[in-house]
Amino acid sequence: MDKTKSPEVVAGVIHNAFFQASVLAIMKKKPPSLVSLCLGVIGRHFEDIIEDLAEIAAIPSTMKMALVAIARRRRLLNDDVIVALADSSWKILDLSGSEVSDFGLSQVVKTCKHLQAVDIRCCILIISFVEGFFVFRNNMHVRKDLLV
Repeated sequence: MDKTKSPEVVAGVIHNAFFQASVLAIMKKKPPSLVSLCLGVIGRHFEDIIEDLAEIAAIPSTMKMALVAIARRRRLLNDDVIVALADSSWKILDLSGSEVSDFGLSQVVKTCKHLQAVDIRCCILIISFVEGFFVFRNNMHVRKDLLV
């Protein structure tokens, strides 16, 4: 009797193994949290809620930071958005490539008393703030090189 398996049997075994692996991967994967689902919905409709950010900004600090990241990636981060979302507990802030200006950053620094690092690379509207910045916060790291 021939010990080699027919191509149909081999294909069936491979398909079955692939199917089982797919099912196991799905079963091991946790469903997304309610917070991540909400952030996803807010992120998809961020343009629609920008005007109301001050009213809905009574959310946890980590969610505010996530909204700042979403706004930055979608090129919607400006003075109004960052001032509305700024949180006093933040220690780091990435504004790189945004349209935040000297005014917006100065307002954020007033709110975020514990700020230790700010990334303002490619923020062409932040011009004069950095020179005077170290007078107020000489222990803070500010990254402003224009390299992308």
